[in-house]
Formats: sequence, structure tokens, C-alpha cells
Amino acid sequence: MNKPRKPWLAAMLTLLTIGLGHIYCGEGKKGILLFCAGQLFLVLGFVSFLCYPPVGPIILITASLFFILYCMVDSVKVARSHNISYTLKKYNKWYVYFLCCFLGSFVIQTATEATVKTHIAQAYKIPAGSMLNTLQIGDHIIANKFIFTRSQPQRGDIVVLPFPKDPSIDYVKRVIGLGGETIEIRNKDIYINGIMLKEDYVIKDSSTIIPKDSGPRDNLEPLLIPNDSLFVLGDNRDNSYDSRFFGYVKRESLKAKVIYIYWSWDKDNLKVRWNRIGKTI
Repeated sequence: MNKPRKPWLAAMLTLLTIGLGHIYCGEGKKGILLFCAGQLFLVLGFVSFLCYPPVGPIILITASLFFILYCMVDSVKVARSHNISYTLKKYNKWYVYFLCCFLGSFVIQTATEATVKTHIAQAYKIPAGSMLNTLQIGDHIIANKFIFTRSQPQRGDIVVLPFPKDPSIDYVKRVIGLGGETIEIRNKDIYINGIMLKEDYVIKDSSTIIPKDSGPRDNLEPLLIPNDSLFVLGDNRDNSYDSRFFGYVKRESLKAKVIYIYWSWDKDNLKVRWNRIGKTI
């Protein structure tokens, strides 16, 4: 049966699912190859987010647009070569297109994205002010999810961890005390093994000093951190629920290390914080 291919339809199918336009035009193998290349491209793109901040997002967005444009233009060229005469192949059926779209966009694509989020990188949005001023409410951050498989967390790292009271919630704090160290808080100052820690990033809004017997916010007796654990705190020291209240965090429970800010929205003033985009943490 002769059914010429329509270039506009080939372009639309490609936009719907990479490779589908080529399958429509009779180039099934090339279509599958382009789809697989797109999945690999997605993984490598997220790696570029981690390895080349803040250039990574620009590389990913630019390369993605060029790849999609190439696939669309190529599918249109193939369709034009068959716009007068084309003999339908066995797979040129509407339900095959539907199945390819479903498997590609909703099964394989979802599995690829889940793999990336689980093992490579994940984006998070900062909803609260416990890490002010380092992280603002409305900052969107990228976190490296495989870094702690190759190295140990260091003091000063801003990390993602499960909220101790509800592990389904992700929490962002700064690593202050390491395993085997003794930590103490005296009138809001942190002491590690008896030496005061300099913290230029900390905010202390309240001039009130809470005594030790009234709570651990400003004063905490010396504590030896277990070797397999960490002591984490928020930078907004007077307004943070952290290890002072819920205790140590197991090192193995850390999910990721925050790398940089890729977007920031000030909802109070309804504007983009352009000066924060691309800022490394």
C-alpha cells in the first residue's frame, strides 16, 4: 500500500518521542538508535551538571536543544524523500506508534530518570529558612548523589539527609562535627575538641542566650560523636531543628552533597534572583 510520509507529522512524532518520527518514515533501526542515544545523553547531561558547575546546566540545555533539533530535521528530510511514494512496513501501524510512545516516554524514560535521581544527581527546592543565608527560600539546588561512595563527608559540607522523625522527608544541613570528635556549644559558639570553630556563614538572630538547663540551642555539654556518625547544624542557628535536638546522624544515611544553585525564585517579591543562579555551594 502506497502512503506517502508527511514531513510535519514526522517532526511532531519526533517531538513526542525521539526516534518515533524515523520509525514512522520506515527507518526503525535508526529510530531506536536515536532513542537510546537520547537516554545516554540524559545520563551524561546530569553528569555534566555535577562535574562542570555552573557551566553544566548551559551545556545540558544547549546540547539537548541541538540534539532534538537534529532529530526533527533529519526525520523531516527522510519524510520528504518519501512524500510521493512509500510502501508501508509491518510496523507502520497506529498502535505500534502508540506503544513506542508509551514505552519510550512513560516506561523507559521514567526508569532512566529514576536511575539518575537514585545514583547520580537530584534537584531539590529549599522550602524553609534554616540554612539562611547560604541557602535562600526558593533556591533550587543540584545535589551529587554518588560523591559519598568515593569520599567521606567533610566539615562544612552541606548535605541532604532523611529527616530523622520522618525519613520520607529530605533535610538539608551543614556537617559540623565528624566521627570521633568532641563537640561542645558555649553561648552559641561551637567548639571542636576544645577549639572554637570559625563560622562566617552563621546567622544568629537572637541576642538571648538560652542556658544549658533550659535547652540545647545555645549551650550543649561536650559530646563525643560516634565514629560512624556526624553532627549537623543549620546555618540559621537560632531557627534550625538539627543535631542539637535530634542527635547524631549516621554517616551512611547521607543521601547527597549539595553542589550549586541552578535556579532561585523570590516568591515574596515575585522575581528571579539572577545573582544566585550558578552559585556553587
